Amino acid sequence: MYTFEPLDSQCEDTWDEVLKQCPGSNAFHSTAWRAALDQAFVQLSPMYYLIKENSTLIGGFPAFVFKPIPGVKMLHSMPWNLFGGVQLIAGAEVDIKALIESTDKELEDAVHGQKICEAFFTLSPVQTVEYGHRLPEIGYQKHRTLFTHLLKTSEDYEVLWKAYNKRVRGAVRKAAKAGVSVSDANTDAELEAFYRLYLATVKRLGGTPKPRSLIQFLFRSRIGKLAIAKRDGAVIAGLLYLHFNRTVTLWCEASDPKSLEHRPNNAIFHHIIHWACERGYGCVDFGASPPEHHGLIAHKEQYKAQRFEFCNYIKIHSQWRRRVWRTAEPSLRKLYTCIQHARSVGKHKQA
Repeated sequence: MYTFEPLDSQCEDTWDEVLKQCPGSNAFHSTAWRAALDQAFVQLSPMYYLIKENSTLIGGFPAFVFKPIPGVKMLHSMPWNLFGGVQLIAGAEVDIKALIESTDKELEDAVHGQKICEAFFTLSPVQTVEYGHRLPEIGYQKHRTLFTHLLKTSEDYEVLWKAYNKRVRGAVRKAAKAGVSVSDANTDAELEAFYRLYLATVKRLGGTPKPRSLIQFLFRSRIGKLAIAKRDGAVIAGLLYLHFNRTVTLWCEASDPKSLEHRPNNAIFHHIIHWACERGYGCVDFGASPPEHHGLIAHKEQYKAQRFEFCNYIKIHSQWRRRVWRTAEPSLRKLYTCIQHARSVGKHKQA
């Protein structure tokens, strides 16, 4: 019999210890990530469960309730197409069909109690293969098939270096010759320079920026590091990367388009992958790529990162509430983006 115990402040340390025993867990499943989202977004409320079989801990289930506007609530595991789903301790022998049914029953109680209009799972490539087919059996529909790029690391970084496309090695050397230096940021001034660059990058690409408070929290947390590339003392590129268990994840990146000829992004990738190898991480996750961004995909594959597909699954509980949100979402995203830019400009003027 599978039971779900809500995570509270008394067992947060237990959560991270359990999740470190789950082979597929990464920074987005840690309590540091939970705290980061909880403090940065009033619209997100964490709903985490420790899973037991009888009295034995076998894993955890992380999720958030998203409340974007009054009257609309959604359950996401995890937000932003990040891998969620059931995390199982290595070696745990489970009846996966019964476990998924138990998970759904637990969520149904929350769905009806909080009037949630949809439940949304994003499964990792391994989870998609292992139990993605079970979700349609309990009323979920496959929403989208996406893909990420994963690079298996090595204790000997030279093995990876020699395997890179020669253009990558040439770009890293070019960056060094151009005077580009890469290091992990350690001051608020460097963080602020990166964030201004990040807002400009997101605006140029037509995306929605993450708030400064979230980036700052992760930068100061035990799971986050910020690699920055400088030339002539100025920050010309940066990448916030996260690390937990066996995985390093490349997450928020930014660069000055006028400095791309000096190849700062290649130098940053080189720095982070080398760091991951030195510290014994098993994998670098380059993150999901929009299918139409062929240049970005090609860039990742030059490092010999392999493409792996993963899927979203959705169960709709209230069509009309969901339609209300889908209608309002584009305008609210634009407003949110303008607010982030205005806050950044105001903070920069104050400084």
